[in-house]
Parts: sequence; C-alpha cells; structure tokens
Amino acid sequence: MKPDRPLKFLFLNYEFPPIGGGSGTGSRYLARELVMLGHEVEVVTSWFRGLPKDYRQRSLRIRRLRTIRKMAGQCRPFEMISYVVVAFFYLLLRRGPKPDVIVSFHSIPSGMPALPLSILWRVPHIVLFRGGDVPGFLPQDLAKMHARTLWLNRAIVNQAKVAAANSAGLRRMASQAFPSKEIGVLANGVDSRVFTPPEDRKGRDCLTFIFAGRMTNQKGLNVLVRAVKAATEKRPGLKWRAVLIGEGPVREEIEALVSECGLTGKFEFPGWVERRRMAAHYQNADILVFPSRYEGMPNVVLEAMSAGLPVVGTHVAGTEELVKEELNGFLVEKDDIDALADRIGRLIDDEDLRLRMGAASRDQIEQFWSWTQRAEQLAEMGEVALEELCVPPS
Repeated sequence: MKPDRPLKFLFLNYEFPPIGGGSGTGSRYLARELVMLGHEVEVVTSWFRGLPKDYRQRSLRIRRLRTIRKMAGQCRPFEMISYVVVAFFYLLLRRGPKPDVIVSFHSIPSGMPALPLSILWRVPHIVLFRGGDVPGFLPQDLAKMHARTLWLNRAIVNQAKVAAANSAGLRRMASQAFPSKEIGVLANGVDSRVFTPPEDRKGRDCLTFIFAGRMTNQKGLNVLVRAVKAATEKRPGLKWRAVLIGEGPVREEIEALVSECGLTGKFEFPGWVERRRMAAHYQNADILVFPSRYEGMPNVVLEAMSAGLPVVGTHVAGTEELVKEELNGFLVEKDDIDALADRIGRLIDDEDLRLRMGAASRDQIEQFWSWTQRAEQLAEMGEVALEELCVPPS
C-alpha cells in the first residue's frame, strides 16, 4: 500500500550485506521494502573491498564509507568507532536535503552519530536494538563495555523519539536497562521468496545438520558438536554430515573440538557465505541446530524456517518466539548437551516428524513474518515521530 506521504529515511548501520550479520540483513530488507512502499531510503554504512562506494537504484541509495574494517564477518570495537567518526563528518559536511527520519541499527555504535545529527537537523531519531547494544546481553563478553558506555547509551536512547527491540525478550532486557524509555518491538522478517523449501526432502540417503552465524561463544557451538556426537553415536548406521557456516574467534577452537571428538570429515566449515548463497545450503539441509546462549531475533532461524526446516534451539529471546514446541521444533535449556542430543535424536529417527515440523515452519513464516509488514510498521513509527516533533516531511 502506497503511503499518504513518502518519507526520506536515513539508515545508519556500520554493516550492510554482503558484510556483517543479522543487523545488516535486517536493514537491507527494510530499506528494500520501504522503497517498494513508495518511500526514499539512504543507507550510510562501511565500505569493504570489492564493493561499490555509491550505489543507487530507484529511491534507494547505499553510501559506503571507507573505515578500517578488516573482515567481512566481524567488526571489532575500534573498527566500529572509525565508522562513527567517518559517518558523522560525512553527513555533517555533505550537501543536499536532510532526511525526514534517522534510523540507527544499534544504539551503539550507530546511534552515536545519529544523536547529534538529529538535534542539529531537528529530525526524529528511531533506535532499533539488535542485541549487543542492550546492557545485559552477553554479560560474559560485554558486561565491561556496557558498564563503561551506559551513560552514553542512555543519552542516545532517551533522546530518540522511538526505541524498539527486535523481539519481546530483547524488549524486556532493554526496558530494564532504560527504565525511563518506552520500548516497542519491531521484529525481524524474512524473504520467503528467496528462502524456499526444496521440492522434496523425503528419502535422502545422508542427513544434514546445519548451523549458520558468527562463530563466537554466544552461539554454543561447543554444545552443538558434543550433542551431535552423542546423538549420532547411538545410531552407528546413520549417514550424516554437519555444515557449520560462518567465521569468528572460536572457529579454530571448534575445529579442534571436532578433531578431538573423532569427527573430522563429518563436520564441514565453508566459512562466511554470502546471504544469496545461503538459500541452497538450507535446501540441502534437514535440521537446523541452533544452541545459542543469547539472541535478539535470529535471522538464521527465520531463514531456516522459511526454507522448511525443523529447528532444535534453546530457550532464548527471539528463538522462543519462533519455535513452537512440538509444532516446528524443540527448545532446550542453554548448555544442556543431553537434552539437545535427545531432541536431535528424535528428529533423526522420525522422518515424518521432520517433514511435518518443516512444513509448520514454512506455514508460520508465510503467516506472520514478512518484511513488508515490518517496513509498514517502521514507516508508521516515522510518521508518529514526525507528528510529535510537529515537523512536516520535506
């Protein structure tokens, strides 16, 4: 549905496909859908080798700025800060019309340039929490950083006209960290036209487990390896393989664990895979195993469900909202290897259950998780924020 009045959105995100993870994916789809709804979107993000610095198509512009980012799949704190500095001065000094609405993906770092610019330009700022920017998320890894930056984080969030998390679970966490701010929910979506089931999964000779994501302690990959080992050892005649897609600081550690478990050759590590190539990996898989310790709203689970996969995951924010117990998958407690192995085993033993759960996953995606719905929500947030500021769209 075309809007009554088109808005000019400025998206700030330090990563954007093909670099980065779920945050970049979300910003890409929201930008695309907003343009299809009749709005204009400019994305200011980081440049990476091999990518054009300026891309324009219809009402979408992607401006990639040179930062010191070194890896496609990872971004360290000082690399994020380089994005903050470069993005702020680029936007401060550029010519042209100002946006109607600034949207920052992550309060920190992307909200850092957004805060002064929204004050200077007198335009509303919308903060979209993605996980790591919320105090309390990944405490074993981020507690010190969250403590040091809490004052800045609260200044950014409290100044923003709208703040929204990408799941109800992350919203609860954000509400505790920012008690004076009303937090909404703008959940992730998925492109069900790209991530589709194969024509038939029935009767495959080799069962394939799949995982995708940043290889960090957060994702529980050590639990995954031990659970898959326990489940498959009880079924010695089973032909199987496990595909772990991604890069990150624990990859070598996980490869060493695979070797220690005597599973070299069973586990494949294709590295970082571009989003457009992920659809084929999901189609070739039979079960998504996702034992994450913390999440906001995992795009991987959404994509796997859209491709018709059953999910074995953990009771964490986001995943709990997607996986319905016994309907399209199973949920276990974090770090519970035995329970994870048991649920994997149930899906190994029962092909009809796998297929039925996979079909339920696809049905759920088609009913509730389109990016068009999310873009309409975001446009409505922009309209409300403009009305509160009493500023007509430019």
